[in-house]
Amino acid sequence: MKLSVSMITFQGAAYLKAQMDSILSQSIPVHEIIVCDDGSTDGTREILAAYAADYPQIQLRFNEKNLGTVANMQQCLRMTSGDVLFLADQDDVWLPTKVEKTLTFFQENPSAGAVFSNADIIDEVGETQYGMSLWDIIGFPYGQVELADFERRVDNVVTGAGLAFKRNEELLEKDIPQMPGLLHDGWIGLYFADKNQLEANPEKLFQYRSHANQQVGGKIKERQQLLDFNLALYDGVPVMKDFAIWKAAMKRLYTNLDLPYMDKAKIQEQIELYAEYGKTYFQLRACLFLFVKAIR
Repeated sequence: MKLSVSMITFQGAAYLKAQMDSILSQSIPVHEIIVCDDGSTDGTREILAAYAADYPQIQLRFNEKNLGTVANMQQCLRMTSGDVLFLADQDDVWLPTKVEKTLTFFQENPSAGAVFSNADIIDEVGETQYGMSLWDIIGFPYGQVELADFERRVDNVVTGAGLAFKRNEELLEKDIPQMPGLLHDGWIGLYFADKNQLEANPEKLFQYRSHANQQVGGKIKERQQLLDFNLALYDGVPVMKDFAIWKAAMKRLYTNLDLPYMDKAKIQEQIELYAEYGKTYFQLRACLFLFVKAIR
């Protein structure tokens, strides 16, 4: 079985060496590491060239013009030749048994076409942050929802940095649609969820780096609110604490309605429920406001 890693880079010099070293130090080595750089000028290309000179399994492509995240990852995936493809971010750190445990997961779950894992959150110097996992940050209610249904109706919870999938030529040949709210990891997640072949591995198999402008400190309450919001959408319960939340729910539902592989029938039902509930709710709020104003 041939194993491939697909990584895209852009201005990633600060943390790239730690990630490259972690991939090269796996308990089960990968056979090829494909890296596509999207026009870096910060020394990223020089770092990659030095690694490629020492490790023949590393193949590089330096884009002449900036393609953007989605198109760059698409070309990178198409350059792979492995039977199992691992996606990698330029600034994370893989734990030494990430590949080994992912392959074990596939062996124990033979119907799975793709699997994504959880991760610890680390800061710029590699220290674990706040005791929160990646799934806490993105509001994924693991164990409380049916994964394929949640992915196709509520929100994408597949993070590319933790994703691996069995080679699928149909998927690789398809062009990822250029749509708001859809990145390559969401596209892959929806594709396999639609086939009921998407699985989640709760093990933390890598360290997801949070940069200074992505700090999660002080946002624990916000993340709990996101989890509650996602569960409410999943359960079909109208979220009506205030107009802003209702509006956010409607925006999410309409965005999901346009994405490929979504369960459009169920989403449309939710939109109609929210619209009717919202109409009644805000009419009652308006009547209450006028009543209070009249008696003052």
